[in-house]
Amino acid sequence: MATERHRQLVSFTPEELATVKAQAGQFKLSVSEMLRRFALGQTLPDPSAFTGAQSIRDLLKVNADQARLGNLLKLALDESDGTWTTAMVARIDGLMVQIQDTQDQLKATVKEIHHQIHPRAGR
Repeated sequence: MATERHRQLVSFTPEELATVKAQAGQFKLSVSEMLRRFALGQTLPDPSAFTGAQSIRDLLKVNADQARLGNLLKLALDESDGTWTTAMVARIDGLMVQIQDTQDQLKATVKEIHHQIHPRAGR
């Protein structure tokens, strides 16, 4: 099926093209999409939202690592042969509580960043 799109030729000097490409990169858009949105008066993405989104991804990776660590500690306790001292078991239990507290803090931080990026989103 043929498309109903029409191409428009735009000329730039090398310096202008470099500027346009840099701006499109900041918005994480192709040059065509950025120029189309600009010409039609549509909003361009907020570059700070990309930083926030990347921060959220990074925090979620740390959260997943914390979950894996907690699961490994739980597995170690479940598979122990009973030779661990009470102090060692208490220490592992304490670490598991710390991991859960860290995960709770990470989740709260992710929610706060998300709310800053998308203020109209529910909390």
